[in-house]
Amino acid sequence: MQTDRGTPRNDASKAPRASVARRLIAVQEEQCLRLSRELHDDLGQILASVALELHNIRTESLELDVRLARASMLVDQLSSKVHDTAWNLRPADLDRLGLRASVEDLATVLCEQLGVPFDADLAALSRPLTPEVALTLYRVAQEALSNIGKHAHPRRVSVTAHIRDSRLRLAIEDDGRGFDGDSVNGTQHLGLAGMKERLALIGGELSVETARGKGTAIYADVPLAG
Repeated sequence: MQTDRGTPRNDASKAPRASVARRLIAVQEEQCLRLSRELHDDLGQILASVALELHNIRTESLELDVRLARASMLVDQLSSKVHDTAWNLRPADLDRLGLRASVEDLATVLCEQLGVPFDADLAALSRPLTPEVALTLYRVAQEALSNIGKHAHPRRVSVTAHIRDSRLRLAIEDDGRGFDGDSVNGTQHLGLAGMKERLALIGGELSVETARGKGTAIYADVPLAG
């Protein structure tokens, strides 16, 4: 009886922590959205104006052509960096185009950079999802694909989503290096720990299948409302 009585108290003690963690993530995302807009709207516009001025000077001052060409190149690089940073903080397409298009864009950009093909079946992500669920799945895809780009060296990547038994599963798989599955919970895989925490806050789960030389599969499962 003492064990039965203790369980609700333990569950109740977890509720405030989960609420605080959820609020912290929400505040973090709000800050990311604000910073993203500032980077894109304010700094991006300034950089575009500077680039235009440099272009005008180049056409009128042939003796400065080499130096101004270099300056223009640096401004273009900085503008691209600002755009990428703003995108990573808060992708505009997630709000404008939806989760499916945003995840497809992530996979397309990565696989173009790696020069490898990818399979995509993400029709399930077109269904209505709460903003919290959509953002969580996007962050999971972002982290998983980033890890593939940094560590996997794959020949092929697969990004799929399916619905089964009132649960939505997002699967991100590669046939690359893989890693020791026993170390998934170690400190060297903090990105995976972050995915697990985010998913847990919306009642979801993360599972990983991997082995050295056998590739990696990341599965994010979330319950569907109703």
